[in-house]
Amino acid sequence: MQSTIDGISRAMGAIGAFLFFVIGLMISYEVIARYVFLSPTSWAEEGARLLQLWATYLVMGYVLQQKALIRITVVTQLLSSTGQRILEFFALAWMLIFCGFAIYYGAAIVIESIQIGRATATMNQVPKFWTESAIPIGFFLFSLQILVEMWRVVRGETYSGLSDQGSTHPGGESV
Repeated sequence: MQSTIDGISRAMGAIGAFLFFVIGLMISYEVIARYVFLSPTSWAEEGARLLQLWATYLVMGYVLQQKALIRITVVTQLLSSTGQRILEFFALAWMLIFCGFAIYYGAAIVIESIQIGRATATMNQVPKFWTESAIPIGFFLFSLQILVEMWRVVRGETYSGLSDQGSTHPGGESV
């Protein structure tokens, strides 16, 4: 199960990276259309915003898996390896609790948007649930990766950024 969730997080990371690339193309197209051809689009900015929301929420699990979340290690560096693991587990538990709230309330907003037919206030009238769905789905996937990371902490697997490596990011350079 752990490798399946890791695989899902990696796939979402790849999808998110692709979406950010597409966003760059869309914005570049919009800039050229607007300032070179004096013919702005009605879809590029709104489409880029929609894709940015999805890309951001989909990659959360991948970022956690890669140990690339921001860390403040001034206190953790002073703790023993066991203390660091306990603190890491506690931090992951708080993230999981937050995910529960985001999933619950995010899903409620999506359901309400579908029921009342809420749409964007642009001329494209994009259904709001298209963007709002990114929150419960993204946080659900994030919570799966959090559970995997909690299991790793319980099993005592080395956790990048803790005592064995000090204050580094995945590339290995000190921050």
